[in-house]
Amino acid sequence: MTLPTYATYLIVPLHLIAGFLFGLIPSSVYHPAYYGAYSGIVLTLVVTVVVYGMLVQHQQPGFVVVWLQCFLALLAVAIPFFTLDFSDLWHALMYPLIMGGSLVACLVVAHIVLLTTRV
Repeated sequence: MTLPTYATYLIVPLHLIAGFLFGLIPSSVYHPAYYGAYSGIVLTLVVTVVVYGMLVQHQQPGFVVVWLQCFLALLAVAIPFFTLDFSDLWHALMYPLIMGGSLVACLVVAHIVLLTTRV
């Protein structure tokens, strides 16, 4: 299977989608969709990290390209942070932690894959 050279940039729209999913989280913990929304966000981010690792293993981009892709994903993460109206302070505090953790996970997975496959 041949993939386009820009396939690893898939992390940018996936992080954007996960960021906008934060707007669906209800403000009350007792709302039935509260944990479902968080589960959807976590599932999206885990799939993002796994797919990104597989794409990096397949395409073998350089370290600079990996950092560029994660920087673009960081810019995509900033868009929902400034456009969403968070229902309470807790969600506004959790957003950078969860999304930042996902970006760090993408960087770590990409570097591990690149270092183990190039040796």
